[in-house]
Amino acid sequence: MPALIPFAAREPMSEGRRYALALLACVAALAVALPLREVLDLANTVMLFLLAVVLVASRLGRGPAVIASLGSVALFDFFFVPPRFSFEVSHGQYLVTFAVMLAVSLIVGQLTAGLRSQARDAERREQATRALYDLAKVLAGAMSPAQVELAVRAFMATHLGARLWLLLPAPDD
Repeated sequence: MPALIPFAAREPMSEGRRYALALLACVAALAVALPLREVLDLANTVMLFLLAVVLVASRLGRGPAVIASLGSVALFDFFFVPPRFSFEVSHGQYLVTFAVMLAVSLIVGQLTAGLRSQARDAERREQATRALYDLAKVLAGAMSPAQVELAVRAFMATHLGARLWLLLPAPDD
C-alpha cells in the first residue's frame, strides 16, 4: 500500500500543466457533449461545459478556471451553435447565451476556487495549531532549561526550518 502524502507536502503542479489540464477538461466536456448533441438541447449542453469549469476551479484554481470558461464558450460556439464549425453566430440570442455562459462560468469558477483556497488556509492553520499544541505539551512536561531548549530547538527546525540559540543567565546571576 503506498504511503499517504499529506496535502501540504505534495509537489505543486506547474502553471503550464494546470492550464493544459484546464483545456483538456474543456475537450473532455466536448467529448461527452458531442455524442449527445441530438438528444440534449443547447441549454443542457451548456451545463456540461459549466461542470468542467467547476471541476477545473476546484482542482486547479482561478487562472485555469478562467481559461476553462473561455475555452468552454469557444467550443460550445464552434461545435453546437448554428452555423456549426464556425465562430459565426446566426442569431443574436446566442450572443446573450455566450455572455451568460461566460459570466456564470467565471463567477462559479471564482467562487469554487475561493472555497478551495479557504480550505487550504484552514488546513494550514490547523496544522500550525496542532504543532503549537504539541510543543506546549512537551514544554509543560519539561523539568529543566535543557529540556526546554531541546523541545524548542526541535520545533524550530521541524516547523520553521530555523536554528535556535537559547541565551540564559548564568546560574550565579
